[in-house]
Amino acid sequence: MQTVTDHPLVLSTPQARATRCLVLRDMMGLSREAIRLRYGIARGTLQNWESARFGGLTEKGAKNILKAAQAEGIECDLQWLLHGIGPEPRLTASSGITDGSQLSKLIGSEQEMKNISTMLNAFRNHYPNAIDMVIQDTAMEPAFFMGEYIAGNRYYREAIESTVSLYCIVQTSEYGNLLRYVKLGDEIGLYHLFSLNPDTSVHQPTRYNVELISSAPVIWRHRLTPIDESLYL
Repeated sequence: MQTVTDHPLVLSTPQARATRCLVLRDMMGLSREAIRLRYGIARGTLQNWESARFGGLTEKGAKNILKAAQAEGIECDLQWLLHGIGPEPRLTASSGITDGSQLSKLIGSEQEMKNISTMLNAFRNHYPNAIDMVIQDTAMEPAFFMGEYIAGNRYYREAIESTVSLYCIVQTSEYGNLLRYVKLGDEIGLYHLFSLNPDTSVHQPTRYNVELISSAPVIWRHRLTPIDESLYL
């Protein structure tokens, strides 16, 4: 007896894909114009996907909108977007101060953490494309240290080139969010991402010819005040 899994997947209806595409954009909280400016997806194309016109969302289009969703902190499976199969979209664990799992060993006093939260909230309100993270490794020592909080304002598409020769929080599809020194790559639209610490334990800390979703020069940083652990023994 044959089962459903014996047959290749068939694209769901254009209307169903349009509904899921709208759900994803609603989670992103972006207008069609904002998506055009940030990720280069034409407003008319996105409107066609969301209204099921001309066959609706294609697999190529789905991969493009998923890159945008990833950059906006949303995890979504291609199979869900195209076929409604698998887990629904969900917010990723933040790389900033709200990610308790990452901060288990990188946490300051209660008052200091409150101060950092206040400062980062002010930063996010001031910069429309803000991104922040806590450094989780030693790849950028001695310029940046593990446990530091950093933030910047993201540049997209052609404007990424203006961040060359700067320390940046970069968003990539392959490697996630990284802090690296940005240089031009060997082809237009690609960039080399350099680490500084030759003794870091990070696997392949320097990456070459990487396509960037965004790049944010570091314009705010905060290093935690060391805690005297003997006080808690």
